[in-house]
Amino acid sequence: MGKEECRIWKESYAVGIENIDIQHKMLFQKVDELVQELEGANRPKVYQEIIQFLKAYVTFHFEDEEAYFKSIGYADQEKHIKQHQDLKQEVEKYAEQLENTGYAMHVVKKCAGMMSAWLVYHVVGEDLKYTTKAKPQSVQHPSSYIDYFANSTVEVLETIAGLRTEDMHQTKIYDDLDMGDIFIEVALIGDLQGSVVFGFTKDFSIQLVKTMLSFAPEEIDDLVCSALAEVSNISSGKGTIAISEKGTACDIRPPQILQNGWRDLPADQKMRIDTEIGTMTVAVYV
Repeated sequence: MGKEECRIWKESYAVGIENIDIQHKMLFQKVDELVQELEGANRPKVYQEIIQFLKAYVTFHFEDEEAYFKSIGYADQEKHIKQHQDLKQEVEKYAEQLENTGYAMHVVKKCAGMMSAWLVYHVVGEDLKYTTKAKPQSVQHPSSYIDYFANSTVEVLETIAGLRTEDMHQTKIYDDLDMGDIFIEVALIGDLQGSVVFGFTKDFSIQLVKTMLSFAPEEIDDLVCSALAEVSNISSGKGTIAISEKGTACDIRPPQILQNGWRDLPADQKMRIDTEIGTMTVAVYV
C-alpha cells in the first residue's frame, strides 16, 4: 500500500534540538509506515526492510542523543541510557523472533505495538527532561503499594494519550468485580515480591491505541495487546522506582498476558481509573 503522511508525530513532541527532532521524526515515520503496512497486504519483505532500518537507526539515534546530554551534564543520564539499552535489547529480541518466523504478521504486530508505545512515552515523558520544555514533577504522597502503581499509570496515560491528570479519577475497589477484556501481569522481584495486574476494557484499549497511533483498530489484536503490555511495563517500572527510592528495593519482570483474567487479590489492593476515553483497573498482589 502507498505511504501516507506520518500520523503519530505531533509537533508537541519536539524537544527543540534540531538534529534530535529530525531523528525522532524519522523513527516515528518508520514505525507509522510499519503500522500502515500491517493495515494492508501481508508483505514480509517490507516488514523486514522497516525492522532492519529501525534496528540500525535506533542505535544511531541513541548514540547522538547520549552524546548531547553528556555534553550538557544531564543529571539523570545513567537512567536514560539504561532505558536506551533496554529498548535495544527488545529490538534485538524481536529481530531474532522475526527472522525465525519469516516475519510472520503476528510477531510484526507485537513489535509495532511495543515500539509505538515505547517511542511515544520515551520522547514525551523522558527526552523532554533534558530540555527546557520539561514539565515540573508533581508531588505525591502514596499511602500503599496500589497508590504507587495507580499514580504511575495515571502519569503514563497523561504522557502517551494527553489525558489530563485532574480529569482522571482513582477509586479503590473492594469487591471481586472482573473489570476488563484483557489483563496484563507484571511480576515484582526483590524485597517486594508479587505482581501488578492491569485490566483494560476493549473500548478503552481501542481508544488508547487510536490516541497514540491515530487509527482505530477494529479488535484487540497482537498490536493492541503489545502496546498495552508496554504501557503496563512502563507504569509498573515507574512504580517500582518510586518504591525503591523509599527504601524497598524492587524490580519487574517482562509483562505477560493473563489467559484466565483477574487474580484473586486482596480487596484493598485494587484501583479503578476512570478517564475520558474509558475505564481501566490496576491491582497489586504481594
